[in-house]
Amino acid sequence: MTTTKQFKLGALSIAMTTLFTAHTTFANTDLSAQGNINFAQTSTKLQHQGKLGTQFIIKYKNNNQSIMAAHADSGATVSQAAMNKQAQSFVQGFTSKKSNVNTHYVRPMALSNHHVMRVDRKLSPSEANAFMQEVAASGNVEYIEIDQMLQPFATPNDPRYNDQWHYYEANGGLNLPTAWDSATGTGVTVAVLDTGYRPHRDLNANILPGYDMISNALVANDGDLRDNDARDPGDATTRGECGTDSNGNPVPSSNRDSSWHGTHVAGTVAAVTNNGEGVAGVAYDAKVVPVRVLGKCGGLTSDIADGIIWASGGAVSGTTANANPADVINMSLGGGGNCSATTQNAINQARNNGSVIVIAAGNDNDNANNYNPGNCNGVVNVASVNRSGGRAYYSNFGTSIDVAAPGGAQSFANDSQGVLSTHNSGSTGPVADSYHYSQGTSMAAPHVAGVAALIKQAKPTATPDEIETILKDTTRSFPATCNSCGTGIVDAAAAVQAATGVIIGPVEEALEDGVAKTGLSGAKNSETFYYIDVPAGASKLDVTMNGGSGDADLYLQAGAKPTTSSYVCRSWESGNTETCTIDNPTAGKYWVMLQAYSTYSQVNLQADITSGSNPTQPQPGGATESNLSSTSGQWLHYTIDVPAGMTNFTVTTSGGSGDADLYVKQGSQPTSSSYECRSWNSGNSEVCTFTNPTAGKWHLSLNAYSSFSGLTLSAQYNP
Repeated sequence: MTTTKQFKLGALSIAMTTLFTAHTTFANTDLSAQGNINFAQTSTKLQHQGKLGTQFIIKYKNNNQSIMAAHADSGATVSQAAMNKQAQSFVQGFTSKKSNVNTHYVRPMALSNHHVMRVDRKLSPSEANAFMQEVAASGNVEYIEIDQMLQPFATPNDPRYNDQWHYYEANGGLNLPTAWDSATGTGVTVAVLDTGYRPHRDLNANILPGYDMISNALVANDGDLRDNDARDPGDATTRGECGTDSNGNPVPSSNRDSSWHGTHVAGTVAAVTNNGEGVAGVAYDAKVVPVRVLGKCGGLTSDIADGIIWASGGAVSGTTANANPADVINMSLGGGGNCSATTQNAINQARNNGSVIVIAAGNDNDNANNYNPGNCNGVVNVASVNRSGGRAYYSNFGTSIDVAAPGGAQSFANDSQGVLSTHNSGSTGPVADSYHYSQGTSMAAPHVAGVAALIKQAKPTATPDEIETILKDTTRSFPATCNSCGTGIVDAAAAVQAATGVIIGPVEEALEDGVAKTGLSGAKNSETFYYIDVPAGASKLDVTMNGGSGDADLYLQAGAKPTTSSYVCRSWESGNTETCTIDNPTAGKYWVMLQAYSTYSQVNLQADITSGSNPTQPQPGGATESNLSSTSGQWLHYTIDVPAGMTNFTVTTSGGSGDADLYVKQGSQPTSSSYECRSWNSGNSEVCTFTNPTAGKWHLSLNAYSSFSGLTLSAQYNP
């Protein structure tokens, strides 16, 4: 996003819809006399670092007169080391008059003049407020904020690719297969800031050296602190192990198994693909740099900020430089409250280094404007949709959302309505490679990060802002309700098409008589051309389009390419069911144009020529639509052209769950009170039969008496 956002503070559950946290930053108080100090309100829901004590980030002023005086005679430039020493002396010598605490200097951060300090006990929100006001009033800092503990949010030959509905299904999927024809992420690096990764046979080949950025022993849980080992030892916690919340309740409230969150996220981005094993990744030829910033109880803002800078190729004191700076950074993590000033500064530096930053919006079914770092400037904030393409029940929403992507919506653990990716079978420590379905905006974000990698391969010069623009401009419309979910569902094929510039030069392909072209897609306002050669003596030319999602319109012209104002036939129904019929067509070339009223994908196009010299006898035919779903009270509408000479026309629904009712009418769309046949049995088994049906367009409509899914609609006619 590019606008400054001011939001309230609060707690957040951002994980596979199970975890929580909170945030405090101080910004814009009446202490302007002491300098530009960031102050804000401390949430009453604030969860401090529990047994870690309360930790703070300060930005120390870089114009301290005592340092300048010490160097005045020599004319030397004030070094960062000297500034760090002065900040350390300030922290160690600071005495609080309001809080009975001792202060300790922890470390400098990668951001210039930023430092971590802590006190030796957990402070309540009011105590933390008072302490920060004292520090700010000292005149030695530009701002101070809580070092917030954030939490994780949650056609290949791979045998479980078919289980990855989130890649290819028309409603809630990413429209990946067509994109893979042009880009697979080759040459692109994606950093995953998360719990680290587990070595996995379906992931190892795409993992580059990473870093463990965790600076606290309890959070790290691996017997050491910062090092170049980003492997995930597990983040299982026992009841109360992370301390208590502001109400004195244990955190967590019950024992929790290890999440293996970073391994799941990394697999979505770039699981090894076409290896005959497991699952596929979105950008399966990209490489992943794992940066471990989350562990037991979550992760500290100071560690995450350093992780952002390191991932982008910036310098972090005491660490080995990242030899593979990230083109894309994925952060499936967050907490409640305004964007931390420290986090914003780290994001700014990473963007200046060329990294596009993708963030999960959060899982509290709440206004995303209230959750960071998704509400920071310059990021791609991602909401989650379910398998039907509507907003997942847990997903945050609001004006700070940029786009949506598949994150699943489960009814029980490991439900296949979630997102399938790499995992580990261990409940506490690692055991064996596995695969697991999870849900959350944590799962939606890496889909977008993967598509960002595809865009970067297709257009290597693309800047972070350009990649964000392509992602937002090429989304497809929501097939189900998803209010305040950004511009739409990310469409991988349309995004890659826009990045490569294909929509500027229209495609021209030949159609063969009676042979369908399938899986067609196009970005909004794109124009794609096809042609068919009609022989002399033909009695009829039928051009039909159906299937998929979005909205494409059909134009037909003889002898020249059609335009939106020049055509012999135009079909522009809502959706993708379009037909153009030309009786006694002139011999020669007929041009077909698909014009994208909105982004469309997985569309089928076919041209059929009827010979005049040997007119065919009426033939049976029909159409079937599968895996349909809708929410209670909503309608789905379809049409089918029934030719002359038919003696029977039967429409049926079957399969799935829920309760859909069937309405059929010839010539116009039915309603609940206007129809030629209505079948409204309990469940999804419905049938409407017509004898000697009138030739022409028949309208078939489904009304959700209650929400349904997995339904099959079939319409068949016979002579």
